[in-house]
Amino acid sequence: MRFLTPSYLHLLWLALIPLVLWLFRRQAKRVPVSTLLFFKSLAREHQESAWLRRIKKWLSLLLTLLVLFFAILALARPSGNLSADAISAVVMVVDCSASMAAQDLQGQTRLDAAKQGVKARIRALPDQTVVSLIAFDARSRVLLSRSRNHRECLRLLDELTPVPIEGKPEAALTVAQRLADLETHSRIWLASDSQPPATTAVDWIPVALKEPLNVGLTGFQIRHSPLARDRYEAFVKVSAAADNKSKTTTTLEVSISGRIAQLRELDLAPGESSALILPLEGVRGQQLEIRLKTASDCFGWDDGLAAPLPKTKPLTVAWFSEKPDPFTELALSALIENGRIEMRKGDPTAWPPKEQPDVYVFEHWLPKEWPTDRPVIALTPQSSSGPVKTRAIKSVPYDGVRSVQPDHPVLFRASSSRIAVTQTALLTLPASIEPLWIAGNETVLAAGEYDGQRLVVAAFSPSQSEQLALLPSFPLILGNALYWCAENSEALTDMRTLHTGEMLHTDALVLWHAWNGSAFIEVADDPAHGLLALNRIGSWETGTDRSGTCALISASETNLPALATDAAHSIQPTAPQAFCFIAKRFIRMSVATARPSACSQREYGNEPGVQRSLASENHRHPPHHPSCAFAMNKLMAQRGTRCC
Repeated sequence: MRFLTPSYLHLLWLALIPLVLWLFRRQAKRVPVSTLLFFKSLAREHQESAWLRRIKKWLSLLLTLLVLFFAILALARPSGNLSADAISAVVMVVDCSASMAAQDLQGQTRLDAAKQGVKARIRALPDQTVVSLIAFDARSRVLLSRSRNHRECLRLLDELTPVPIEGKPEAALTVAQRLADLETHSRIWLASDSQPPATTAVDWIPVALKEPLNVGLTGFQIRHSPLARDRYEAFVKVSAAADNKSKTTTTLEVSISGRIAQLRELDLAPGESSALILPLEGVRGQQLEIRLKTASDCFGWDDGLAAPLPKTKPLTVAWFSEKPDPFTELALSALIENGRIEMRKGDPTAWPPKEQPDVYVFEHWLPKEWPTDRPVIALTPQSSSGPVKTRAIKSVPYDGVRSVQPDHPVLFRASSSRIAVTQTALLTLPASIEPLWIAGNETVLAAGEYDGQRLVVAAFSPSQSEQLALLPSFPLILGNALYWCAENSEALTDMRTLHTGEMLHTDALVLWHAWNGSAFIEVADDPAHGLLALNRIGSWETGTDRSGTCALISASETNLPALATDAAHSIQPTAPQAFCFIAKRFIRMSVATARPSACSQREYGNEPGVQRSLASENHRHPPHHPSCAFAMNKLMAQRGTRCC
């Protein structure tokens, strides 16, 4: 046996008070009276033996001490030893990610369903059970740690709301396991619409929809058209949930400053995706709105986003070449005319530059000391340096190339058909630099990252390649390579799509044109200590002329799972009943024995009407049901009897 609140045991010294009062009670005094006739008649009516009077005195003292003892015992809350399968602690993990905002036909979100399920289980737990509460989205938050205050746990549970952030339960389950290891016979409850990892031992409380229907945006990127002024290209990916019952029709509506610019209708089978390239015309800073309209869609956060047309600065490009290729110079000049880049041209003697550019372009030459601080585009290298290992060869013409990764950003909108190239070098590249074009059996165009540095290598000569000068593929590839290499530069900050859950470094007030799941609204957020957690979907701008877009674009959140038929719907914890219940029952019995009712059978028990009424009440309710006591008091009040 153990005591849950042993601090009350010091009250046992109160037992000395009735003992002292009993030992020093007032003794009977002799008083002279005129006659004893009246007292003799009372003695005959209440005649009892001396030993019975002595037993009553001792019994009164014993009952008083027992009432006091069990009252203190009840306050100390004794509990018996836990059985092998009993629960002494519960760690509750609640999913607050974006998908928990999906609604059923009654408008109830998945988080509301999770709250109801967890609350019912908390109320079924004994008072001595230790509870902890963890909420998670992309990050985990410990809201309550190892507490027996179940009311506080219920209050914190009521305050939870879903946020448009992709859920990552791994960290939350790791924290929950560490809290569970601090107690014996502990359990972990996970309330989520997604099935927990198979490697984690948890009690899953599934709250997914039985028949979800969802189509959402799972990809977005906007950029300038490399060879046109005031024209943009938006990449949009639309996906349907795998558990949709049938093919779904959705309408993609694209607006710029409130005017509809594109209207597409898509038919998507369950689990199918569609990628679109949307050409856009507008002025920098105009508001772009993209919205999906799907009948009976149950999840709204992935149906819309807003983005400003980027206010980018020209890229600073440093071009070093021993023998400049005329077609390379022509492609770079076209980018300069459209305001896309600012070029600094030099020969190898000007290396290293005094000012650092956004991208280095080396042609027919590589520096001996490889630059690692900026991305590099190497065109027809003739020597080896850094991660680029090359060997110059005589020109080898090829009638065509094979595109290995046509979806790579460097090959965006660049056709690989009717391309004839002339190879001038053999490449030996790290495994992280992947081939994009292969001519014959050799790599002639490759791109990738090496030690965090983006790198594009071309092993062909533009001027010696037939038809390449007559096609827009080479200028497009060069422009795509510059934008892809400089994607993380300060010049392209406004073009970067941030994900919800990321942090924004700013001290200024952030103004939002946000999507709330059903409409676009105007709100503002005040960052604290120079940091703002991005918990909204839409476009943002600050007073320091910074702007950008923040989107959910999560395939895992859009792919709403359906409720499995074999999922567990209830978890009934087994825990021992506290010993204080026995103490409370004994107190009630002791009080009833010490203070018997003055209403005896002689007053109302023999009346036929009362017996019939009580019999009917006992027939309707069990003998110990609270309604019996209420019926008895009601009958006594009707007959004018009073119980002391």
